Amino acid sequence: MKPIQMVDLKGQYEKIKSEIDTAVLDSIGSTAFINGPPVAEFQAALEKYLDVKHVIPCANGTDALQIAMMALDLKPGDEVIVPAFTYVATAEVIGLLGLTPVMVDVDADIFNVTAEIIEAAITDRTKAIVPVHLFGQSCDMEPIMQVAERHGLFVIEDNAQAIGADYTAGDGSKRRTGTIGHVGCTSFFPSNNLGCYGDGGAMCTNDDAI
Repeated sequence: MKPIQMVDLKGQYEKIKSEIDTAVLDSIGSTAFINGPPVAEFQAALEKYLDVKHVIPCANGTDALQIAMMALDLKPGDEVIVPAFTYVATAEVIGLLGLTPVMVDVDADIFNVTAEIIEAAITDRTKAIVPVHLFGQSCDMEPIMQVAERHGLFVIEDNAQAIGADYTAGDGSKRRTGTIGHVGCTSFFPSNNLGCYGDGGAMCTNDDAI
């Protein structure tokens, strides 16, 4: 009996083996190993797909989260609210920068954090919120953004598990997850919704200053 893999990376590879092998050999032949033409093409395509002004490719999703927090000039001791139900990197980078992670629960029905849960955890030291979109579904971002605006907080979306999902606001307008907060971050680790061969990540934002 063939074992069933939770994430069958080998099976995925075998389905598009010729395309991947060609792309890998082309990259080796070009010797453009960092920020080569394929990266620029992917960046432009992702900007168009997400309908966002800026996509900044990164080495991985952890770096994307760390760079985003550094770009927002968060200082050691600042509190960042993050759901406890997430991958370790989401909270890891907060501690790495000397910030204080404030772990909150998620809604038991959807496994995403909500505005009500977030607001209950806000203190005078809170500076940012990291909503994590999970299982292809978006956090309810409209009330989260309203909470952030009321309290003057940054919102950094972790979009590794929901890239491509649409969020519908109360007025019927739609936006892609990762483009609603101040910065969106994603990981292209092979087991994520949009994976690469090796490791990769990206930030996206509509804010020219970031």
